[in-house]
Amino acid sequence: QRKRDIREKELLLDASKARLKALRAQINPHFLFNALNAIASFTKTDPDRAETTVELLSEIFRYTLKYSEREWVKLSDELEFISAYLEVEKARFGKRLSTEISMEAETSELLIPAMIVQTLVENAFKHGVSKLKNQGFIKISSVTDGTKLWITVCDNGPGFEDDMLGPDPEHRSGTGMGLQNIQNRLKGYFGIDGGFSIRREGQWTEARIMIPVVEQATQVLSR
Repeated sequence: QRKRDIREKELLLDASKARLKALRAQINPHFLFNALNAIASFTKTDPDRAETTVELLSEIFRYTLKYSEREWVKLSDELEFISAYLEVEKARFGKRLSTEISMEAETSELLIPAMIVQTLVENAFKHGVSKLKNQGFIKISSVTDGTKLWITVCDNGPGFEDDMLGPDPEHRSGTGMGLQNIQNRLKGYFGIDGGFSIRREGQWTEARIMIPVVEQATQVLSR
């Protein structure tokens, strides 16, 4: 039974890694197209903004290239990448998009699966604030108690339908393979000790990842 459990985790992780590569490949053309359109619109009206957006775009693709074959990254590196990603989106949406990143100092050096937070942020943008005509907010935070790391992404978009808020992301319609991939990667690395939840709280949709801190070194060294 133990061998079967181990093999199941390995197969789950292999499938998740393949999906992760697909997600990375998917982000680039779609995101690049929108970013280039924003840059083109600024070249005459706001050249400084155009230059800044190009620099941010360079940071984003530098990150994806650097970590394209890595499974683990520091939380601070992922959040720096996400900050650049959101700034490019702000170039498109202007004052309609506000963001906030709050990282507890003790969490900055902790390791997380690469692109796992970015997937939540992209989901919050795509299925949340991009659908709003008024002000959109995305908030990201991280906290730890020394044994567990919690990362939360909130948005004030219209939210999911009721059937999307069940306990199993795999059976939520419309969320794509991104959220399912998060669940599979957490299960593959941490079993029942990792966690992922998404819920609607008032005007906010809150997605949260939980990672056991004490197991990180062992998990990273074993991969």
